[in-house]
Amino acid sequence: MRPGALVELEANLKALNLSRVARNLEVLLRQAKEAGIGCEEFLLELTHAELQARAESRLNRRIKEAKFPLLKPLESFDFEAVPDLDMRLFRQLVEGEYIHERRNVIFLGRSGTGKTHMATALGMEACRKNYRTRFVTCYGLVNELVEARQERLLQRL
Repeated sequence: MRPGALVELEANLKALNLSRVARNLEVLLRQAKEAGIGCEEFLLELTHAELQARAESRLNRRIKEAKFPLLKPLESFDFEAVPDLDMRLFRQLVEGEYIHERRNVIFLGRSGTGKTHMATALGMEACRKNYRTRFVTCYGLVNELVEARQERLLQRL
């Protein structure tokens, strides 16, 4: 590589909003050279790494924006603790059809039955499917509705 080409390449990558690749460029170039990877394969690996990093960032951003009270994935839910749970319905919810149908999901039940855990798990699944979601408690929703009504912003909520 000609002198200054690496610096110029890093600047170009940053200008193209590929700063993650730019940060790791020297390491990636060395690894490609050691492995004897050609230009096409190297560029393919580079784009895969960038796409994966962007997908992870997008998922993390969506989870943060959702304002989940805790991060509990579906895999950690104890379904045996809630014998009355309609598993067929819950599996349908996990698939996300309610999103396409533009339907809300509300969990009702006694304290300690896993409502927050299930709602968070469903929300995280929606985030993984690249949807935006928002967690809100009943109390929080009522407060927001009252505030919006007082400020005459109810249509926007």
